Amino acid sequence: MDAEDTGIDMTPSIERAVSIFDHWEEWSSKTPKGRVLKSDLKTLLRTATGEQLAWRQAYRAAEALEELSKGRIEFIDHDRHGKMLIEAQPARGGDCHSSSAATP
Repeated sequence: MDAEDTGIDMTPSIERAVSIFDHWEEWSSKTPKGRVLKSDLKTLLRTATGEQLAWRQAYRAAEALEELSKGRIEFIDHDRHGKMLIEAQPARGGDCHSSSAATP
């Protein structure tokens, strides 16, 4: 889809956010509560885009990803791990549970 079709101004931060999203499964780690990316985002982006980035540029890309994903992937500042991207495990609805109710 072209930028004109989406109505989004394709800034370098948004292009880098798309790069993070495209590599999300590869770069992030699966945890019991979802997926997390807490490794060196600046280096990962440099490998993917070929750009030499400052930390602020990497942070802007992470902030743009949070906005574009409508909060599905959050950019947080964790007390122990520092800045990280996190995607919470979606709530599981409709799980089958056994029932003690008699069926006709």
